Amino acid sequence: MKFSTSVIALGAAAAVSGAAVQLAKRFVGDGTWYNVSVGYGACGTLQGDHEYVVAVSDRRYEETKVDGNPNNNKICGRLISIDGESANGPVTARVVDRCGGCKYDDIDMSPALFQHVVGDLGLGRRQINWHFI
Repeated sequence: MKFSTSVIALGAAAAVSGAAVQLAKRFVGDGTWYNVSVGYGACGTLQGDHEYVVAVSDRRYEETKVDGNPNNNKICGRLISIDGESANGPVTARVVDRCGGCKYDDIDMSPALFQHVVGDLGLGRRQINWHFI
């Protein structure tokens, strides 16, 4: 009995460990910025340029759609940890939109987030690292 309990516990730990590895997959892409305050994002919400929010690539957005309503997309509201070349370290941001000009692992950021992650808005595009939380 003790042996079977240990085997079950070990199997459960391996399953949890495997799931954690999948969730922690890291992506490298270009970080850009846009004025998020111009209107509703693809997720159907309004944001301000001061908020830490992002748009993911169209392709990544399309992969997670649930039905014909873009506001119901599973990626909407997901949190990511994002880090760039500034000395500020990683920061958490929320997915609120899609980016038509982004490659698969690129992230389009609010101005405030871009400044935190990269620095000067004038840089326009820089490599970033990110993952879903």
